[in-house]
Amino acid sequence: MRNKDHRNNKEIGKRIRSVRMMNNLTQDNLGDMLGITGQAIQKMEAGENMITVNSLMILCEKLDVTPDYILFDKPKTERDVELSFETLEGNQKLQLLFRLLLYVSKVENEKYRNLLESIIGTLD
Repeated sequence: MRNKDHRNNKEIGKRIRSVRMMNNLTQDNLGDMLGITGQAIQKMEAGENMITVNSLMILCEKLDVTPDYILFDKPKTERDVELSFETLEGNQKLQLLFRLLLYVSKVENEKYRNLLESIIGTLD
């Protein structure tokens, strides 16, 4: 399981790096935006550390991407999320919903929690 988690972290890190580079940001620039160090960004991008929910929500808001894209490599628009959800089979839908609910339950900032809840609402 640990190897799978590390592989997932590396994939998430690649998407964070891609979004950062598309926005012409250095690791230090992105770190400043998220309130963490450039070294922490480097470790996230390498898959050594996982992004926190708070950092994920700031990153998504500031760089105009969805949490689904960063975490699951899903399409970026709400309609694309709806369409991709419609094509999932039974257990896949449940797994996605449970993952989203898990993230929502950990978000303390009401603004970010509302954003996640609106994403879940598009899946109904």
